[in-house]
Amino acid sequence: MLRDVADLYNRNIINILLICLILVVPITFFNYAAIAYIINLDTVEYANIPALALWVLNFTILFPPFFLIAKMDATDQEVNLKAILSFFIMKFGFVAAVTIVFFAIGMIGSVFLFIPSLIAALIILLFPLYADQENIKAAIQGVWGIIKREHIFLFIDVLIIVSLNVLVWSGSLYLLGGFENNTLVFIVLRALINSLIFPVVYFYLTFKYRKDFA
Repeated sequence: MLRDVADLYNRNIINILLICLILVVPITFFNYAAIAYIINLDTVEYANIPALALWVLNFTILFPPFFLIAKMDATDQEVNLKAILSFFIMKFGFVAAVTIVFFAIGMIGSVFLFIPSLIAALIILLFPLYADQENIKAAIQGVWGIIKREHIFLFIDVLIIVSLNVLVWSGSLYLLGGFENNTLVFIVLRALINSLIFPVVYFYLTFKYRKDFA
C-alpha cells in the first residue's frame, strides 16, 4: 500500500505540490486562523464544538482533489491540474454539506452511548472517497458498504492517522520549543504539516478502500 503511494508521488509530484500550495496551505491557514479566533472568543459558549467542526471540515474538503489524482492515475488518465481544481470547486459544497450534517448527527449521537457518533465519524472519513458519485444516495451506499466490510480495519486506520498526526505535530512543537513563537507561527506550521501528511493519508485511504476503478 505504501509502495503504491510512493509510486503515485513519483509520477505526480509536481501536481501534488501545486495542489498543496494552491489549496492545502491557504485553506488550512484560513481554517486554523478561524479556530484560533473562535476559541479566544469569550462570547461563544462551547467554542470547542465549532472549532472541532472546522478541524474536521479542513480534512474532508481537501480530500477530493487528491482522490481524483489517485483515480486518474489508476485509470491511466492524464493528471490535469485544471481538472483537479474544477473537481474541487464542483465538489466543495457537496462534501462540506455532508460533513456538517453528519458532524451534527455525531454531536447529537454522543448522548446515545456514542454509537451514532462513531458511525457518523466513519461516514465523514470515507464520504470524500465517493465524491465522484452523482448523488448523495450513491455515495452513502458506497461508504456504508465499506463500513460493513472493513469496520475493524477502519478503526485501526483512524488510530494510525490520529497517531501519525499527533507524532508529527508533537515533534514539530518540540523542535520549535527553544524559539519565541506566536499563533501565526503555529498556524503556518500546521499548514505545512498538513501539506506533508494529508496527501499520504488521502492516497492511502483511496488505494485501500476504493478499488472499483483500479
